[in-house]
Amino acid sequence: MQRFGSIAQVMSTYEAATTPDGEPFVRGINSIQLTWDGERWWIVSWIYDEERPDNPIPAEFLPGR
Repeated sequence: MQRFGSIAQVMSTYEAATTPDGEPFVRGINSIQLTWDGERWWIVSWIYDEERPDNPIPAEFLPGR
């Protein structure tokens, strides 16, 4: 997470599988922008991009890092 004053940027990985222990059929990264109103965080925008051969997830975003 990166934060400056009342704004924050969060990058998080995601994956989806057809069963709880199954191999993921898709993975990617979410980019979430938030703002703090003095009482709670609000989502301002949320975008994502899927992993693909020409767009692998960077190591620093993979679990266990």
